[in-house]
Amino acid sequence: MMENLEYDENYCLGIGSTGFAGFCGRSLQLHEAPVLKTLNIKVRQQYDFIDSQIFPSIRSTLLEISILSYYNPTPIRFSSNLNVFKTLVVMKLQDKILVNVSPDSPVCFRSLKSLHLERVRYSCDESFCRILSACPVLEDLFLDRLSRVEKLFTIPVPSLQRLTIVHRDGYFIDDDPIFVINVPSLIYLKIGDRIGRFHFTGDMPKLVEADVAVCETKSGKLLKSLTSVERLSIYLFYSMVKHLTDRFYCNQLLHLELHISENFRSNLLLRVLQDSPKLQVLKLDQRDCAWIRNFDEDPSFVPEDPCFVSEPSSVPECLSFHLETLEWIGYGGSDETKEEREAAVYILRNARRLKTALFSLVCTPMLENEMIMINELESMSLASVSCQLVIQRSDYFHKNMFF
Repeated sequence: MMENLEYDENYCLGIGSTGFAGFCGRSLQLHEAPVLKTLNIKVRQQYDFIDSQIFPSIRSTLLEISILSYYNPTPIRFSSNLNVFKTLVVMKLQDKILVNVSPDSPVCFRSLKSLHLERVRYSCDESFCRILSACPVLEDLFLDRLSRVEKLFTIPVPSLQRLTIVHRDGYFIDDDPIFVINVPSLIYLKIGDRIGRFHFTGDMPKLVEADVAVCETKSGKLLKSLTSVERLSIYLFYSMVKHLTDRFYCNQLLHLELHISENFRSNLLLRVLQDSPKLQVLKLDQRDCAWIRNFDEDPSFVPEDPCFVSEPSSVPECLSFHLETLEWIGYGGSDETKEEREAAVYILRNARRLKTALFSLVCTPMLENEMIMINELESMSLASVSCQLVIQRSDYFHKNMFF
């Protein structure tokens, strides 16, 4: 009569002649609770029994299922329109699992709202599409993909509200998947994949929050798809803005976090501010850039040519009326990075509503340079008489923030 069941083969070794597979099937046949809220299955060997023994043995109304395969690929086939699929609200498949949805499969997850596919494999590109098409009310999709396995991911889900795509494997030069995304109801978007190519084929007018880390040369019309957001975290490259043929307006943007992993360009930042008239919180994170400046482990590194973006002819509206918080991590306003100092001077001199300005300085081996930065910041004129200036030392950097 338990409402939550977990079967973990790591704790069931030597369970009997029929093994773990037989035990799970017999156990579930004896289960009599009308509702089974969660069913977690963790296997360590390769099995071909989950679709044939586990699914038919469930007699309760199942709401959430999670299947994890530790070692060998465990195939899962959705070949029958069983009642257990009709009641599922959450399904999580993780690690060494092979998902196979045949072309003639009548399977329908008519109640499924959350689908997590974490480092699983698919029998073909079409299997991924078929499992999505079997979810008519899907709202949350979490996709953690493998390298060099699938090449095409088509995500046409009208009901989808939350989409997360991440890629945690190492870099492979021949790993170049394509994502074709059409999600008009999306509210939250997170992409952490520098290798994939992302094509948004429709508008996302309801999008409120986005966290994006993609390759600048493969972003396509990504920026144009983010114009409705209120909260945005993005890895910014010159080319993202330089190649825009017209202005990039974020009229609803209130909170912006820019991760800058290349040489800082003040005019690029000013253009972003000009295109974000309602911005209240600005966070600049240059820990990657600071790591390069201090340690210079790659002597062949050559910065990209400056991005020639015109400075605004007037003070950005957000500085005059809305910006309240400025946080700058990895600030290095020395002679070598004078554009950072110029940008800091400009913002502090024009942000009339600023309440807090926090500068986390680059960790330098020269105490004298650090004192120069502190003295320069403290001597900058502030447009806001109520602004609290906070200066601290940053002793850590994120070396591989994309992965």
